[in-house]
Parts: sequence; C-alpha cells; structure tokens
Amino acid sequence: MRLLAAVVVAVFTLAGCTIGTGTPTSTSETAAPPTDAPVTGASSTGASPAAPSAPSSEAAVLASRTTSYGSTRARVDLNELRVSGGVTTVNWTVTNTSDEDLPLAVGIGRNENIFGDGQAASVPGSDKSVEGDLRASDGVFIVDAVNKRRYLAARDDQGVCLCTSVDRFESLGGNRSKVFSAIYRAIPDGVDTVAVTVPGAGTFTGVPVQR
Repeated sequence: MRLLAAVVVAVFTLAGCTIGTGTPTSTSETAAPPTDAPVTGASSTGASPAAPSAPSSEAAVLASRTTSYGSTRARVDLNELRVSGGVTTVNWTVTNTSDEDLPLAVGIGRNENIFGDGQAASVPGSDKSVEGDLRASDGVFIVDAVNKRRYLAARDDQGVCLCTSVDRFESLGGNRSKVFSAIYRAIPDGVDTVAVTVPGAGTFTGVPVQR
C-alpha cells in the first residue's frame, strides 16, 4: 500500500458516478448513501499506477454480506478501510459460495467487471477511452456523511483506475475467493465511520475508518 500511495498526489476533481446494477438477494444493512452528496474523485500525476496491495487470506472482516451475481451465490467481505500515506485504501473479498463458476467479467463479450461502474472513462484532455477501463473495480465508492462527500476510486494522469482489474472472461471457481482493492482520496481526520457501496452487495454502513 505504501508503494501505491507514493504515486498518488492530492489533486481532486468533481466527477459523476454510476454504480453497478446488481442487487443483493439478502442484506444485513439497508441504509443508502446520501443522494445529494457531492461526488468526489481523485487523480494522480507523474507516475504509472501500481496494483493496490491486498490483505492476506487471514485478513480481518469488518463487514460481510451474502448476495448473488446472476444465478451464482456469493459472499462479499470488507477486509480493510485504512487511511495512510495521504490516501484511503479499501480491500474486499468476494467468495463464490456455490459449486458453479462465478463470472467476474460480465456483459457483452464478458468485458465488464462485476464491481465496475459500467462506464468507460476517457483519457483526460481527449475523447479516447481508457483501455480496459470496463474491467476495473471502479464502481465501489465511499460516502462520508460528516462532510457530505462521496469518494470515487482514484485515477492516474492517464485516467487509469488505481484499483483491481479483472481479465476478460475471468471467472472464480466454486468455493474460491478473490481479493480486490481500490485507492481513494484520504478521508479527513475526525471521521470515524463511513458507508461503502459495493455493486451487487449494497451499502455497508458504519464501516470503521482505520488509521
């Protein structure tokens, strides 16, 4: 995480947000993020992105929810939400709780991440789409109710998401798990809990901010 944090600088811009369309089959929390919260994204300059660090298989679970993607049962665990080095890192794990494969890339040509926002970002200052952006986990966002802000996954100066991407046609075998990560703007001091929305799993409220 420290290596990735070094490539992110405090340059933040307003951006739109569209979350995935998946709906959880069962939930333990029902609160939704404020609809009037300003949407805040982030970008970095001067360096290429590195893959966000991921927790070990024995990582703590801050919150958990059972759901399904298509016809495949799954569980989503939030492992970490930590502010360090001027950025916030979120780690989460998806576990396929069925015996059939869970497609991590969906849509036409199976080219969209199940945790993506469903939109292809553009390279800043151009009309060229960011290559492979639909396979990025850019649909997970944080809501800071104290400051009425919604934080989107950070991007570098070429518009590439600083988050886990999946391969085209990638699937997760039965009873297997995969860890995902994304980097965001640093949550300000004084904010102890936030909400995290994960496409297909809904909104986790009261998630503790680790520092």
